[in-house]
Amino acid sequence: MLVSVAGPGIVSAEHEDPDVQHGPGLDEGTELSVWSNDGNSLQGGHIDAWVNEHPDGDEYLNIGGIALQSEKSEGCTWDGVDVAERWDCYDNYVGYCSEANVDLSADPMPFSQVEMDGRIKYLTWKHDYEYHSANYSSGLPCVTMAATQALVWAWVSDPDTGSTVFSNVAGGFDDPLNWDGLTPSAHTDASPRVGFHSNVDLDCSYWDGTDAELLQAATQAVYDLAAESTERAGPWTLEQNADQSGVVLTGANGPIISVVINFDDGSDNGIDVITDNNGFAAWPAGATDARIEGPGATWRTPGPEATGGQDVIFTVGENLTVNVNDPAPTTTTPDPDEDVELPATGSNSSPWLAIGVLGGGLALVALTRRNREAR
Repeated sequence: MLVSVAGPGIVSAEHEDPDVQHGPGLDEGTELSVWSNDGNSLQGGHIDAWVNEHPDGDEYLNIGGIALQSEKSEGCTWDGVDVAERWDCYDNYVGYCSEANVDLSADPMPFSQVEMDGRIKYLTWKHDYEYHSANYSSGLPCVTMAATQALVWAWVSDPDTGSTVFSNVAGGFDDPLNWDGLTPSAHTDASPRVGFHSNVDLDCSYWDGTDAELLQAATQAVYDLAAESTERAGPWTLEQNADQSGVVLTGANGPIISVVINFDDGSDNGIDVITDNNGFAAWPAGATDARIEGPGATWRTPGPEATGGQDVIFTVGENLTVNVNDPAPTTTTPDPDEDVELPATGSNSSPWLAIGVLGGGLALVALTRRNREAR
């Protein structure tokens, strides 16, 4: 199998450079379209399967990411030869469907910023266009993007729209955090089935294992990514610590552990320091700035204005920077008699186990409308 479980999971400060995208950018109402080329879904970023009892019927779904593309930027030209030049004319994103049982439209769709579950912000930011482009040839995005889509159904579609992708699963498996070690049902099993299953080619040509191994890996990834995103839920903040000896990275549920902070010391690549169990990274000698990208704004569409259609979401990155001379944040000491409410979730425990990142390259993604209502 190409997928390994590695601990601790390291997230790099170089996850994504927003400057690599040269299209018109995002504004309220910006229209993006599903990009399709050869009748396939996001190549190396989906599997053809069912998850639990979804969909209800004999037609499989392309479960994974959706390639989205903007209009060409004004004045952008392409000589028809250099493919990289062509892609520089557009903004490219990978989205996920947040409304099960609704058809995905190929028409241009207007997007707006929305508030989103911090776990989903993290997952849809981490498994984005840059991630797919860098890793598709390993086969890994077939696993992680299918699992991300499943979690969007579990944590957004089911509670918001009344769908039942996870909510009707029995035996406690309606909660993805109970999927650790779960062996997925075979497609031939009687209902109710649980996990990823299929009776067709999974359509992940980059996967170097069997279909059974891919279905098992995607099922396990639902748990792995549920645990990872719970600890790393957005939004993130990067601040000086109290004595200004380092910086602290914090998310919605507490310290962000085992993440690479890049410190600018004037060298070409700077100095990388991994955050400890308190989200702390000390200032290296000579460093002037600390920087990392984290999950930023989430954008969502209700589908084309004229025809409606599937809700699609994606999350862009946000650059966080602290200067060595920035003051530490001011805090107030609570009154000893005052009740202080503790967060309901989050942990300072040892880092979770995460799926390792493999491979590299640049993807020419392709997508189709077929069987996409399951996004």
